[in-house]
Amino acid sequence: MSQSVSPPVMGWSSWNHFRQNINETVILESAQAMHKSGLAAAGYQYVNLDDCWQSSDRDEQGNLQFDLSNFPHGRQMIDQIHDLDLKVGLYSSCGPLTCEDMPASYGHEKRDAVTFTKLGIDFLKYDYCHVVDLTTDEKLLNDAPDIIAVTLFNTVTDETLNLPLGTAALTGAVQRAVQADGTLAISGLANAAGQLTFDTAGIAPGQYVLTVVYRKTHSQNRKLLVADTGDNEYVLHFPRSSGWSASGRVQVLITLTAGTKYIQLHNPIRDRRTDAILRYRTMANALNQAQASSQRETPFVYSVCEHGRNRPWEWAPAFAGAYRIHEDIRNNWDSVRDCYEKLLSVRALATEGSYADPDMLEVGNGALTPAENMTHFTLWAFLSAPLVLGNDIRDQTGDWLPVVTNEKVIAVNQSAPFLPADLIDLDADNDQVDVLAKYLSNGRAALCFFNKSDFPEEYTFAWEQLPDTIHDIAYAYTDQTITPLWPDQKYLIQDGQITMTLPAHGVSAFQLEK
Repeated sequence: MSQSVSPPVMGWSSWNHFRQNINETVILESAQAMHKSGLAAAGYQYVNLDDCWQSSDRDEQGNLQFDLSNFPHGRQMIDQIHDLDLKVGLYSSCGPLTCEDMPASYGHEKRDAVTFTKLGIDFLKYDYCHVVDLTTDEKLLNDAPDIIAVTLFNTVTDETLNLPLGTAALTGAVQRAVQADGTLAISGLANAAGQLTFDTAGIAPGQYVLTVVYRKTHSQNRKLLVADTGDNEYVLHFPRSSGWSASGRVQVLITLTAGTKYIQLHNPIRDRRTDAILRYRTMANALNQAQASSQRETPFVYSVCEHGRNRPWEWAPAFAGAYRIHEDIRNNWDSVRDCYEKLLSVRALATEGSYADPDMLEVGNGALTPAENMTHFTLWAFLSAPLVLGNDIRDQTGDWLPVVTNEKVIAVNQSAPFLPADLIDLDADNDQVDVLAKYLSNGRAALCFFNKSDFPEEYTFAWEQLPDTIHDIAYAYTDQTITPLWPDQKYLIQDGQITMTLPAHGVSAFQLEK
């Protein structure tokens, strides 16, 4: 467990309150409110523009651009937010369109990653729209063409190298076959069924055009191959075709390094899950390459937002700083509790530096009671979720601001190890109260008692019920100082136990010293 690992992000997003109705004034006023209100001082850094920041058309060069009337000074707006020592996030989708049917990044990942990098943004929320909800114009791209030839063109020497099909290594269902005209073809690359691998150990490092010549057939849907060099993946899309000609070609610019030993062609898609992984990994790779080319030194957060449909807790931590685990949160208590239960269910696979995201906070949006606001914020903090506000932070009336700036609760979220709290298995008669234990740095721990019922509860917890370890770290309570995390908590400590009054849907939370 390392202090160098980044904690969960803290910030604000435009979607929950403003949805598609955003503009420069709203965003800049929200950034100013974050800067002046104490939110920034409490740790909130990110000002995230969700869907509809962009125009309905790309610019003449094919780049995403800000909405031309709502954000006429988009780049200057980003600079103004940065001048407040805040960070900026934007939004796109791994489908051809976003959820609000704006241009998205599927098939444009490299171009859009460069655009995001040039704009200087610090965060990308990458959604999952026009993929399974609306497939737009195609089905699952799990098919692959038969390959006739593969060449490398050196962009410096203009030399063309043929990669011989006859000596390439084949795995799985991939096989060679002689066509009617006597030429060799490779088939069987569809549905993650195998790989075709060329040895490139003797090829000089440099930039090359990889050309794949394929056999054309009548095809209603596109086909796909991935070229994997070990360092990078390159996605090749093969177009729909009438099959008029016998062959076609698809090209991609690739880089071979001194350590590149092979080029492997395969189609990794066999179902929606593998399709999603490729879509999200493709953008992750594009962002990494764009940032490396720009020599960017500031941290960047990539947030996978596929709503838990394809078990992202199993694969997203390999390349993302956060990953959504559930459907969009709604501004009501039942939705908050559903998101909490989902977060509990995936915590066993949590890792530091990549965080399960139950979605933005609804604190301050008016539908939750004061107790529910406190509970909502506390549960997200204890379970190492990103703390991203979703209300109108320009309006600082009401009781929401003291809730989300509670430094003691924030410290629970932002203290290493950055792992979600353990749910203590009490085997007790009262199943309406969850007890969460979170190890904190410097030998401390935190406890949260959550009343799930619709009625107040008197609850007693004996210190001997604490587990011997929290996050596999030994912890023992022996009358250390106890600090309540919220003011006005009603509790009594005596005879080796703590008794408290928990309001309906409420929490009590404490820090236990070393």
